[in-house]
Amino acid sequence: MKWIRHRRFWRDAAIASVVLGTCLGGLYAALQGGDFSSISRHLSSPGEVGRYSTFADVGKTVVQRTEMQVVHDSFGHARFFFTKPVRIAFQEVTEHSAGGQIAEQTRRQLSRTFGEQNLQFVTLSTGELAEAVSARTVDYIVSTASFFTEREVSERLQPIASLMHENAVSPSEATGAVYFTGSDNITLRDPGDIAYRRIAASFPSSFSGYLVPQRDLVRRGVLIDQALTHVTFYGLDAEQVVQAVLSGHDDVGVLPVCELELLVKDGRISKDSIRVLGARHGAMKGCASSTDLYPSYYFVAFEGADTTLTRAISAALFTMTRTEGGMEWVLPVSNRAVYDLFFDLKIGPYAHLAKWTVSRFVREQSRTLAVMGILLAAVVFYIVSLSVLVRRRTLALQTALEERKRMEMQAIASRDHIANLERTGIVGQMSTMIAHELKQPLGAITNFANGLLRRLKRGNLDEETFTRALTEIVDQGTRASQIVDRVRGYAKQQIPELRVADMSVCVERAIETFRRSQRSDARLITRVPPYLWAEIDDWEVELAVHNLLKNAADAVAGIPDRTITLSVRPVEHYWRLAVSDNGPHLTQQDVDRFMLPLVTTKQNGLGLGLSIVSSIVERHKGRFIGTANPDRGVTICMDLPIATAGDGSNDQLFGADIR
Repeated sequence: MKWIRHRRFWRDAAIASVVLGTCLGGLYAALQGGDFSSISRHLSSPGEVGRYSTFADVGKTVVQRTEMQVVHDSFGHARFFFTKPVRIAFQEVTEHSAGGQIAEQTRRQLSRTFGEQNLQFVTLSTGELAEAVSARTVDYIVSTASFFTEREVSERLQPIASLMHENAVSPSEATGAVYFTGSDNITLRDPGDIAYRRIAASFPSSFSGYLVPQRDLVRRGVLIDQALTHVTFYGLDAEQVVQAVLSGHDDVGVLPVCELELLVKDGRISKDSIRVLGARHGAMKGCASSTDLYPSYYFVAFEGADTTLTRAISAALFTMTRTEGGMEWVLPVSNRAVYDLFFDLKIGPYAHLAKWTVSRFVREQSRTLAVMGILLAAVVFYIVSLSVLVRRRTLALQTALEERKRMEMQAIASRDHIANLERTGIVGQMSTMIAHELKQPLGAITNFANGLLRRLKRGNLDEETFTRALTEIVDQGTRASQIVDRVRGYAKQQIPELRVADMSVCVERAIETFRRSQRSDARLITRVPPYLWAEIDDWEVELAVHNLLKNAADAVAGIPDRTITLSVRPVEHYWRLAVSDNGPHLTQQDVDRFMLPLVTTKQNGLGLGLSIVSSIVERHKGRFIGTANPDRGVTICMDLPIATAGDGSNDQLFGADIR
C-alpha cells in the first residue's frame, strides 16, 4: 500500500512538472520569438510608427521634384528660378471657419513672393488629394491635421508649418467641436446624453465636425457604433445644422469650435436660442468647446523636397499677415493628439486594429499574458499538489475510519457479551426468588387437590366446593405459569414493560427473600415507607435490591459489628434507595473502579452484580451512584423516577423499622 501511494505521488508530481514546464516554456518562446511592444498611442511617437510595415511602403516610386535657385541682382534683390512650376494642392474645405480664409491668403502670399507664373494652385477633394499624394503629382499640400496624420508615415510627409488661430492658446489646440441643442430642450444636460438621439453634423469626413466628437464620446464610455445611428449631414453651411436643431428635426447639433460664435456675430442666429452642452470655457478665447482641442491645418512637404525651396516657402508663410479671422502660419507642432484620436477610433493608421487577430492580441497583451501564464502555472501546480495532499489525507482518513469501525465492532461485541452475562446472572439470581414464588402457588394447588380427593373419598363433595377448588387451582397454576414466562422472557432478551406500582412492595419482598436466604447474620436496618409510587418492573427492582443487599453482605463478612442499612427517601424527582454498609475503608477511586462492568473485588467474582443493577436502573431511566463512606464502607444509591399515584398516597409519613 505504501508503494502504491508513493507511485501515485511521483506520478502527480511528474504531471505537475510537465504542465509547469510547458507553460513556462511556451511563455519563454513567446517572449523570445517576437517584439511584443504594442503600438500604443502613449508609448510610440509618430516617427517610431515608421518601423511597422503596416504604415510604410518602401516601394514608393520617386517622382522628379521641383528645384529652385536664388540669384541676387546688383541691387541685392533675390530672383527665383525654378526647374518647373511648383504645384501646391489645397484640400477641399470641409471645415467652416478655417479652410477658405487661409487658402486664399496663402495663395496671395506665395504668389507675391515667388511670382504667380512659378506656382500652380489646385483645390482637390479628399479622395483626389490622396491620389495626388500617392502619385507624387504635387509638390506641397495644405490639409487638415487628420489627412496629414493619416498619411504622414506611409507617404513620408513632413510638416513645415501649422495653422494658428488668434483665439487658440497654441497651434496644437486650434480646433475642436461643440455640442449644442435648443434652449427649450431640457432633456439633454450632458454630452453623454446625446447617444441614440437625432444628431445634425456637417460632413462624415470632417475632422473637428465629426471625428473629434466621436472620440470624445468614446472617452465618455459611449459605444459609437450603436449610439450614432441617427446622424444627418448638412454640408458646409453651419446655419443649416443649427436650424435643423431649432426646428426640432434633430435633437442635438455638432459643429467645429467658433462656428456658433460666428453665426451669432453675423446675426444669423440668436444666442439665447441655443444651449451648449458640456462647455469647456477658457479653452478657446471667446469660443465655447465641448471636446479636447487638436491641431487644425498643416502646410506639408514631401520627404526629399528641395531644401532651398522648402526654406523659402517656410519663410514666406511665417511672414504672411494674419487673415481677417486672425489665422496665421507658425512653426509646425506635434500631431500626437491626432494619433491618439485615430487609435481610440481605430481608423487611419490604426484601422487594422479594428479587426481582432491572435497575433495582435498577443503583441498588445504580452505582459498580461505573461502574468496570466505564470499564475496559471502556479494554479496548476497548486491544484496538483493539493490533489496529492487530499489523496494522502483521504487514505489516512479511510484508515482511521476503518480502525474506528473495527473498535466499534469490538465494543459492540463486548457489550453484547456483557449483556449476555448479565442476563445469565439475572436468571441465575432469580432462581432463589422463583423457587420461593413458585412454592406458594404449587403448595396451594397441592392443598386444594388433596382436599378435593379427601372429600371425594368421603363422598361429601358438593358442586359449589368442587367449583371453588378448581378455580383456585386454575388461578394458582396461571400465577406459576406467569412466573415461568417472566424467566423465559429474560432468557430470550425481551424487554419488560414498566407499570406504575408501589415500589415498597417489591422492596419488602427483596428484603424478605434476603433474610430467608440466611446469607449473612449482619444487622439489617430498613427505612422503607409505604406507597412509593413509581413506573417500574417489580421483578427487576426486587432483583436489583436483592443484589445490593448481597453485595453489602459480602462486603461486611468477617467484621464483628457488621451492619447493613437500607433506606428510601425522595431526592429531587427520584426515589433514592440507598444500601449502606460498614465494611472496610475504601477510597472514592476504588468505588468508581469496581462499579465498572466486569470489575470485582471478590476472589472468585465475575463483577456482574453491580453491572446487573446498573442495567436495570438504566432501563428505568434512573441514576446509579456509588459513594465511599467517610469512616468505612460504601453507600450504593439507586434513584428511580417518582410517579404520582391517583390517590395521592405519597404524602405518607416516613417510619423506621429496626430489626
